[in-house]
Amino acid sequence: MMRTKLTMAERVASMIIGTALSIVGLILIALGLTFLPIIGIFVAFPVLALAFYFFRPGKWVIAAETETASIDAQETGAEESMAA
Repeated sequence: MMRTKLTMAERVASMIIGTALSIVGLILIALGLTFLPIIGIFVAFPVLALAFYFFRPGKWVIAAETETASIDAQETGAEESMAA
């Protein structure tokens, strides 16, 4: 069974890590545009992708909870209409 809820500590930790990686990625892009043209940009994009990975889990959990709630409502409605 897949866990659908994140604790508050996990959400805060994910936001802190995502924010830190975003800042590092933006610094690397700035360095890539000024001092290290090739290396800075090639390193910056994976760091930014990793930052967005850490921002993503909360959005997926909310979507999963919403879909589950709508599926449960549909099943309940179907059962009630069959009983009537």
